[in-house]
Amino acid sequence: MSATAYSIKTPAAAPLRAPLPLPVSAIETHAALPQLAHDDQARMNVGAAFNTFLAQRMLPAVERAARAEVEPARQARLGQPAADRHEYRRDLEQNLTWRLWSRLRRSNMEMLQQAGRLAVLPQLPALVETCREINAGHDRLELDPTFQPPGYLSRLHSHLMPGGYVAELGDDDIAAGAAYDVVTHAVLGGRSGPASDRAGRATLAWLREHRPGWTPRRILDLGCGIGTNTCVLARAFPDAEIIAVDAGAALLRYAAARAASLGVTNIRFIQGDIETPPVGDERFDLVMTLMVLHETSRPGMQRIFASCREHLAKGGLTFHLEQPPYRDKPLLEQCLRDWDGRYNNEAFWSAMHDTDLAAQLRAVGFPAQHVFETTANAPPLGATTATQEDYGRGGAWYVVVGEKPLLKEVSV
Repeated sequence: MSATAYSIKTPAAAPLRAPLPLPVSAIETHAALPQLAHDDQARMNVGAAFNTFLAQRMLPAVERAARAEVEPARQARLGQPAADRHEYRRDLEQNLTWRLWSRLRRSNMEMLQQAGRLAVLPQLPALVETCREINAGHDRLELDPTFQPPGYLSRLHSHLMPGGYVAELGDDDIAAGAAYDVVTHAVLGGRSGPASDRAGRATLAWLREHRPGWTPRRILDLGCGIGTNTCVLARAFPDAEIIAVDAGAALLRYAAARAASLGVTNIRFIQGDIETPPVGDERFDLVMTLMVLHETSRPGMQRIFASCREHLAKGGLTFHLEQPPYRDKPLLEQCLRDWDGRYNNEAFWSAMHDTDLAAQLRAVGFPAQHVFETTANAPPLGATTATQEDYGRGGAWYVVVGEKPLLKEVSV
């Protein structure tokens, strides 16, 4: 396989009439999905519309203010431009337009997360029973009652999600998964698709382009969440055995019930730490993480990469999809992309985007000629090529790949 040159182009400025988000009623329905009453739908739709307003109207104003006010003010005060994004951000934080956009973006995320709780908690007993009944009909869910999630997951409420990914509200709880399903659709305005699975569709499109005709027999998905992206691969490769690992029991109960109710039967959901996945000495043709690496520390990331190599079959592929690194971006764009790392409870976001992931793969033993950087994408819904990039929530994904070569491919 030849490496594709790494390059992500920033979309053009927003058109006068930005596309509206898709309503939450467009979400993919399944038996485990919470029932959204009129007020629940209204809250979600207002939050989605407000995110669209922030991206299509306010974000261009922030960019104009940075160039017309922030940069000239620094030049006049100090006689030199900012040396790095940290200096640039400190200047931005004094600007009223930036502060207003940032405060509103944070508040809207908080409101959407609370809207998810308001929708799920009143019907939680019924949802728990529904998922319990669905999961009783198959053996594709493996939970470990002795498992202790990594401390950073239990202490950190990622994305301002109350309780974070591993919260447990009671026996057989599924609240985190159910809320994640509906809130993600609203945060992304439905443009990741009815199932919010654009990352999975981008992965599949990349595989079909770069490995045409390849049919992996075994797939390991690390950090699967509620399995929306996993299901894309499961449907595309129905004869493949897929193991999906996550730390959150509530996420996995919901994921297993969701997949089963959609007729996806070739995924086994297992609770565990993705740094040391509980799969024994099993080997896989494809080992992947999709928007997961920013949730862990740099040492944790290296342990994940080492596990990927350990569990990869000869001739296999490890595939990691993320938001792009900062290294080739203007300082303003770095600050915009770094917003989640400072204001959205993403403690490891900034460090991950500063890390040379290709070098990390080489450091754990992948041959240099079998490590490369590329991009992946899948069509959004309701957006155009002229739509303003909503940094951190768009689909301009960076991918780092490591191949475990066959013996005959290893140069001596």
